[in-house]
Order: sequence, then C-alpha cells, then structure tokens
Amino acid sequence: MTGSPAGGFFGCKCRASHCPLPTLERPPQTLADCYDAILFDAMGVLISENEALPGAADILARLNMSGQPYYIVTNISSGSDETIFLRLCGAGLPIPAVDRIVSAGGVARHRVLEELAAGRTVSYVGSAHAAHEIFGKHPNLHCADTAETFDTLIVLDDEGFDFKRAADHILSAFQRRLIETGEMPRIIAANADIIYPSKNGSLVFGPNIIGPMLQAGLAPFGAPPISVEFMGKPGRAIFEECIARAGTDRLLMIGDQVDTDIKGAKAAGLDALLVTTGLNSCGELRQNENGAPDYVAKNLDQIFDGSLFPHLRSATSLICKEHRRM
Repeated sequence: MTGSPAGGFFGCKCRASHCPLPTLERPPQTLADCYDAILFDAMGVLISENEALPGAADILARLNMSGQPYYIVTNISSGSDETIFLRLCGAGLPIPAVDRIVSAGGVARHRVLEELAAGRTVSYVGSAHAAHEIFGKHPNLHCADTAETFDTLIVLDDEGFDFKRAADHILSAFQRRLIETGEMPRIIAANADIIYPSKNGSLVFGPNIIGPMLQAGLAPFGAPPISVEFMGKPGRAIFEECIARAGTDRLLMIGDQVDTDIKGAKAAGLDALLVTTGLNSCGELRQNENGAPDYVAKNLDQIFDGSLFPHLRSATSLICKEHRRM
C-alpha cells in the first residue's frame, strides 16, 4: 500500500504521544521518525556502479546531521567491509565510519571459517583478492576455477576473474561429485543477487546466477534441487546482524529489489520501502503477498518530506482522540 503502513496504523512501528502505545519524545512528522534506524541497500538505491545516485549523498548527510543511525546493507562481496566503505565514500557518500557497512561477505565470514575449521574444502566464486580480504588465506580455501573437488562453494562476486570459465569448472566438479557419491557440494551464498542494474537502465547477471545455471546443467543427471544457504539478502543472517548492531528491530529497510531487499526484510520481521530506482527503472517488478513492501517511493527524499505520512498522521489523530475520551 503506497504511502501507508501495512496493516493500517497498528502495522507501523510509530509510537505517537497520547496513543495507547509506548511514546516517543515527540510525535513523528516523517516516515524516518517512525524508526530507530534506517537500512539502505547500496546498488540501485545509493549508487550505480561507482557513482552516487542523485540525492543519495544529501539523504545520508541529513541523517548524519540529525544523528539518526543508518546502515548500508549490501550483497556486495568484492572485498572486506573496509574496502566497501572506501568504495562508497569514493562515490561521494558521506558515510561516517566503516561500522555502518553490513556486507554479505562480512556476514558470511564466520560461516566459512566454521567450514574450514571443520576440515572441509571450500571453493569461492569471486576473485582471490576478495576471498583473501574477507576470509584470509587458508590451505583448504581455493578458487573455484581451479579446484577439482570441494565440499562447500561460497558465492562472493562476479568481477575480477573469468566467470564463464569458473562456472564451467564448477559444473564439472558438481557433476563428478554427484556421480561418485550421489551428493553435491553445499552452497553458501554471500552475494545472492541473480540480476542487478547497470548504467543506462541495462541489466546484468549477478554472481548467484550460478545456482540456476548449475541446476539446469545437472538436470540431465537426475540432480536433486540444489540447496543454498543465504548469508546475504534475502537470508535472515544479514538482517539479524543489522538488528544486533542497531540494538533494536524497529528498522526500515529501503531497497530496489523485491526478491532480496523486500522479501528478506519482511521475513525478518522488518518494515520495507521499495524505491522505484535501480532495478525498478528497468521495468515494474512483480510482487506477491510475501514480497509486498510496506511503502513505495519514487525517491529517497520521501522518507523526510511527509508524502508517505498522511495516512499515519490521520490515524494518529483519531487514536489520540479516542484515548483522551477513555
């Protein structure tokens, strides 16, 4: 429902004064006021490739001035949180510190180190530079385009290496494992993007396209459905990290992808706003009841300008009046 909270007033996490709910110091005036912290997707919401999108820097600067916490929640897994922080700052975004970056690679780090500690061989889809920045070097950690066999495949990125060559090699490794053991390696997806927007409204495949590619390639051999453990969006782990850092679950996720940003936030119990930039500029995205956003906005300014707030203000007024009559 555009411009109003899901489930009506009580579906919003706003707590206006005099209402039969816990109160804020002042009644909320904008959508941003209704939340303790804001979560922003990076690609398609704040940046396009390595350039800030119009208005993105101003929004973050306003949040910096107000002191309202925010986090950049991204499936980008091309390096450490520090590398991603420097990339976004280089794009012109005034992010105050590296702890505002919640990256899928960073969230996946602990899980991959568990696999390595258990003695399992892990191969990565991504560049060696990215893998070593995130996980460090380990004798059981190998590039997927060279390893002949492995127990776990971690999906990081699709840049800085020959993705087609890696995909071909992984397909053969999965097929051999399937024939020899009847099982296949497990997949952990840090970057779970199957597609993402590029410049000029074009689309490009994301690194997690490897999953559907493997499923299609192995179908003639009777392969069962491939199970994927998501560490990045839409997986729960990355949102649990956001809740832990913010110290609250009263968060608003702002994203441009229904399948990752919106569905992931809703599954984690968070409210979500879909912006019609990024992937949406390539065509209207399908939605269903599991991926319906709480809000839809044309630009980021709307979290501050009150345009998403009229229904909430009206509901607040009515409830306050009823409460005073009691």
